Amino acid sequence: MSWPAPPAPPVDPDLLDFAVHVARRAGALSAELFFAGAAGRTKADGTEVTDADLAVEELIRTALGRELPQDGILGEEAGESRGTSGRRWIVDPISGTSYFTRRMPLFANLLAYEDEYGSAIGVINLPIARELVFAGRGRGCWLLPDTATDAPARAARVSDRTALDGALTLAMNLHTWSAELLATLHRRVYLVGGIHHVAVHVVTGRVDAAVITHQGYDDLAPLPVILHEAGGRVTDLDGTPVLRGDGTVLATNALLHDELLRLVADQPRTGREKALGR
Repeated sequence: MSWPAPPAPPVDPDLLDFAVHVARRAGALSAELFFAGAAGRTKADGTEVTDADLAVEELIRTALGRELPQDGILGEEAGESRGTSGRRWIVDPISGTSYFTRRMPLFANLLAYEDEYGSAIGVINLPIARELVFAGRGRGCWLLPDTATDAPARAARVSDRTALDGALTLAMNLHTWSAELLATLHRRVYLVGGIHHVAVHVVTGRVDAAVITHQGYDDLAPLPVILHEAGGRVTDLDGTPVLRGDGTVLATNALLHDELLRLVADQPRTGREKALGR
């Protein structure tokens, strides 16, 4: 006889608080370096990097290594450092480097934590907007509305819209989309060019859904726990769990998810290969 797997326990609240603290420090440093100005250079994979990316990732790695030396770290810039605990942190120090170098205040700091049960902590920090969304498994999803002050966190929750027609839907990396995907969605929803990082606006109920293409694992890692704890749902555009998917993202209030999946089924996804904001 097979027995169902036991439910994953809630994440340690002190660990969640620590992740938020580290993300706030990363945000303060990245904002300082943004206003100081930082020139970009091209990496071997064709994406941009700045000294700010490297400095912010080093800050996060140092903080994690000091407090949790047994945990692994997967960082966008410095790669993977394997730990001994079986748990790891995923770091995107400046998600949206192309925005950062163009003096567009649309970048984010992303931090995620995975344990033996899967996605456990997700943090998305918007340093210039001074907003931070965080979630821990079994601890809810929360918004810090002003990271420059001691304003208390408030619960973040997706919208309750059930009608697809006219649903406000953010679209990110539109320049990579196929004409077919763009037209299919445009006919049914209010499709608006999204700003980085669109998941923040889904989990706070400001919009009903978001569609994104060309995302790396470090971009995706915070999303499962953040969407789930806010009452939403996230997959790729085929309905595959997003961390095992093809790099596309459908993030919704859950009520519209299946209908949106049916809408985009069999549509060509992308035209161009390069995405802005990675």
